[in-house]
Amino acid sequence: MQMLIAVVQFDVAPSDPDTNLRRMEAFIEKAARSGADLAVFPEDAVTGPLEGQGSFLTRSGEFLAHFQQLALKYGIDIVPGTWTVVDGASVYNTAYYVQRDGTVAGFYSKVHLWETEAAFLTPGPTAAVFPTIHGRVGLTICWDIAFPETFAQMRRLGVELVISPTYWSFTRKAEQRRSVKVSEVDLIDSLCRTRAFENDIVFVYCNAAGELETPEGEDDVTLSGRSQVTHPQAGVLVLAEGNAEQMLLARIDHTQAAPPLAS
Repeated sequence: MQMLIAVVQFDVAPSDPDTNLRRMEAFIEKAARSGADLAVFPEDAVTGPLEGQGSFLTRSGEFLAHFQQLALKYGIDIVPGTWTVVDGASVYNTAYYVQRDGTVAGFYSKVHLWETEAAFLTPGPTAAVFPTIHGRVGLTICWDIAFPETFAQMRRLGVELVISPTYWSFTRKAEQRRSVKVSEVDLIDSLCRTRAFENDIVFVYCNAAGELETPEGEDDVTLSGRSQVTHPQAGVLVLAEGNAEQMLLARIDHTQAAPPLAS
C-alpha cells in the first residue's frame, strides 16, 4: 500500500452544514492540489455535534451525493467524516468511503456508542472492511478505538488501513481541564500507536478542532485534537500537537508482514 493521505483536523460549525460543506470543499481542493490520494475529515464534520443533528436527518442522501460529486470533481478519495442516517426506525452514525470515480467503496455505522449517543442512536451491526484501489480499508468511529475486538474482526477480514473519524472532547470545569487534557492526550496517543502495532495496519485518526461554546451555565467543550497517522513499524508518521484546525499530509508505504488472522 502506497498513498498520500490528507488528514483534516476540522473546526466544525455546529448545526450549519452549508458552511461546513463549503469549507470542507476548500480543504478537499487543497488536498488534491497537494497530490493526496485521500482526504479524511472528523466525525460530525458536516452537521456538528449530536444535539443538533435531528434537524438534518432528511439531508443524509444529499450529503453523500455532494461528496460523490466532489470526489469526481477533484479526482480524490474522500472519507467525509460522519452524519446521522435513518434506516427504518433506526438512526445510525455512519461514515462512508467515497472513491475518486464517485462510487461508494463501503460504509460503516458506529458500533460502540458513547453514553450520550445511546439514547438517540442505534449501534451498527458489525465491523466493515472493503476493497479499494489502495488496498483493503476499514472504518471505525471515535470511541470504537477503545475496543480491540473490533480491530481483530477487521484483521480477520484482511484490513490494511483503518480510518477513524472522531469527535473526541472533554467538558470538565476549567480548574480540572489541565489534568484531564494530559490524561486524554496520553490515552489517544497510546491507543493510536497500539492499534497500528497489534494489528499490523496503518491507522488514521482524524479528530475535530477548536472549542465549542455551550449554553450559559454549562462548561464549554474543548476538542482534544491529536489527529495522527500511525504505522506498525515506523510509529507516528504525522501528528497534530494541539487542537487547532490544520491539514496533515502522511505518505504511506506499508506491506503487511503478517497474514490475516484465521476465522
